[in-house]
Amino acid sequence: MKLIYIYLFIFILFAKNVFCQDAHLTQYFIAPQMINPSAFGVINSFEAGFQYKSQWNAFTKGFTTYSAFVNKQIPNNRQDNRGFFSAGLHFGYDRSGDARLTAVNGVLPVNYSLKLNDHQFLTSGVSAGFFQRSISGVEQTWGSQYDGLNYNASLPNENTGRQSMVKLDVGAGIALINKKTKRSFAANSEPSNTFGLSVAHINKPRYSFYRSNERLAMRFNVYESFNYCFNGSPYSISPSLMFQYQGKATETILGAMLHYKSGNESFITGVKKPSEYGFGVYYRYRDAFAINAFAEIKKIMFGISYDINTSTLLKTSKGRGGLEVFIKIKNSNYLYKRFGKW
Repeated sequence: MKLIYIYLFIFILFAKNVFCQDAHLTQYFIAPQMINPSAFGVINSFEAGFQYKSQWNAFTKGFTTYSAFVNKQIPNNRQDNRGFFSAGLHFGYDRSGDARLTAVNGVLPVNYSLKLNDHQFLTSGVSAGFFQRSISGVEQTWGSQYDGLNYNASLPNENTGRQSMVKLDVGAGIALINKKTKRSFAANSEPSNTFGLSVAHINKPRYSFYRSNERLAMRFNVYESFNYCFNGSPYSISPSLMFQYQGKATETILGAMLHYKSGNESFITGVKKPSEYGFGVYYRYRDAFAINAFAEIKKIMFGISYDINTSTLLKTSKGRGGLEVFIKIKNSNYLYKRFGKW
């Protein structure tokens, strides 16, 4: 437990310098390394997926976001070793507004999972990569191009800055994963919870197009998720809470998913693969409600969500928020070797 307190102290020191804002996805839990480089590699030994989101197109060109990821647990067959490594790769693309502000990022997260006891793992991870920002001057207009009567595109504009930049980006995180499990891992015996802390943009890279000293603020994130299984029932519920802030921007998401699992997976042979279906509602504070649904058949999971706007933009957006879809492939073969008997 002393190790946990040390990590918490370090993250508190990081948090006091937090400023600015990043792109985000409603189904943040699909690509865990997007918010925390330590939040993968324990529950599933392998994951790969793709997400797409389109938002605010009701009154502007809005946001278009793509996210692709892959991560894998690195098997460790040494019986005297209480930990193992996992590594991944995340790629993101986001375009918004008339200026076509484009953000591209590629990140390599690596973490180490330490077994505390038969039911708990403490994971700590770091991520390093790049982010690239660019704008297009094609549809930008400036006050200096107004000739006194009309707009004249042939007049000189005020865009004297650069159109693109590439910067190093560094992040870190910790997560405590608890799974009260039995050796059989029957469909109804998998209650669990995960608590995580992370900080992004630790190096606070400069991001101004005008070569000023403006720096991208660190993003601080804290979240808790549960999976509660009803005894003797194929149903389970997964409530979760996430809070993050970056500069003057904050985001709080609270919600839950109801799961139904059909069939049991064989612990010995792994031949019979259960199917799982889920439906849930999430609320992003002072912004939107999100309706989520997913289906998981064998190792493939796909889902959809839609944001219903509730903020002061409601009159303009008419409640239309954003459509988000995903597909994910996952494997949990090594899971049974990591929990329960070592």
